[in-house]
Amino acid sequence: MVQYRNSRSEGGGAGGPFDDVPVAPEMPDQHDSMTSFYFHGNLSSLRHPRHPLVPARVDESLFITLGLGSICRRGQVCKRGGNNESIAVATMNNVSFLLPVVTTPLLEAHYYHAGSMDTLQELPDMPPRAFNFTDVALIPEGPIAAKLEPTSKATMARRFRHGTVVDVVFQSTSLMSGDSNPMHLHGHDMFVLAQGRGNYDAARDMASYNLVDPPLRNTVVVPRLGWLVIRFVADNPGVWFIHCHYEFHLSMGMAALFIVDDGPATETSLPPPPMDLWTYGHDDNLVLNEFYPKTKENEVSRINGI
Repeated sequence: MVQYRNSRSEGGGAGGPFDDVPVAPEMPDQHDSMTSFYFHGNLSSLRHPRHPLVPARVDESLFITLGLGSICRRGQVCKRGGNNESIAVATMNNVSFLLPVVTTPLLEAHYYHAGSMDTLQELPDMPPRAFNFTDVALIPEGPIAAKLEPTSKATMARRFRHGTVVDVVFQSTSLMSGDSNPMHLHGHDMFVLAQGRGNYDAARDMASYNLVDPPLRNTVVVPRLGWLVIRFVADNPGVWFIHCHYEFHLSMGMAALFIVDDGPATETSLPPPPMDLWTYGHDDNLVLNEFYPKTKENEVSRINGI
C-alpha cells in the first residue's frame, strides 16, 4: 500500500502525516482453508450464449489422488517414516513424475510417432490402493504413514482421442502432509463441477455437480483434506503438462502428461515442427506423420513413398 507525501485529501486540503491514513483490509489467516473453500465453492460462470456449455456426455473418468510418498535412496527396500534412507516425493496416483530421458522431445516424438513415446507409462484410472485418504493420523511421518509411503518414479502419461470428454476427480490426501493443491492443465480449460471435504463418494457427490454454470478455469484449487471434480474436452492436439502449481510439489513430482491425438481436419491436427528447428541429438530415423492433413479440404496425404 503506497501513500505519497504532501498528497491532498479528498477535502482539498494539504494532506498531513496523519490525514487519511490508509487502512489495510482485514484478510483471513493464511492457514484459514475454509474461507478459501467457501470462496471457490461459490464461484460460477456467466450464463452467456457465447460461453461454452458443459458437455453432458462423459467418455472417460479418472480418479487421481494427490499426496506425498517416499522412495529409497538405494535399492528397493529401506526404512521409511522420515528416515534418512528414504526421500520424500510428491505423487499422482502414488507415482512420482520422472522427467523423460529421450533424444527427441516428446512433442516431436508424438508428431513423428517416434520410439521416445515407448518410454511413457500409462497414468492409471485409480490409485493402486484405497484407504482413508483424509485421515489426519497420516499427516505426521511415523509408523502409520510408513506403510503407505512406498512409491515409484515414472514418466506417467494418459492418451486421449481428439474430442474425448474427460472427468477427473482430484482427491487430496493427508499422507505425510495436509496441503491443498492448485492443479494446472496446459492447453485446455476445465469446468469445475463440484468440490467437497473428506473423501469423494460418487453415489453421494455426483448429485452436487454444477452442470448449468460452472466456472471455466485452467487452474483449480483442490481443497486441503478434500476433493474437486473437473470436466474438460480433449480438443487441443499435443503433449500437455498437468501439475500442481506449488513449485515444491512440482519439483517433487506431482505431475503427469495428457496426450491428445489429432482430429479429422487440418485445424484439429498438430502442425509439423518448423523447418529451422534445431535437431541436435535427435533421432535421425524420424518419419513424417503420415496422417497429417495437408489441405484445407481435409485430404489426407500419405508421405512415406506411398
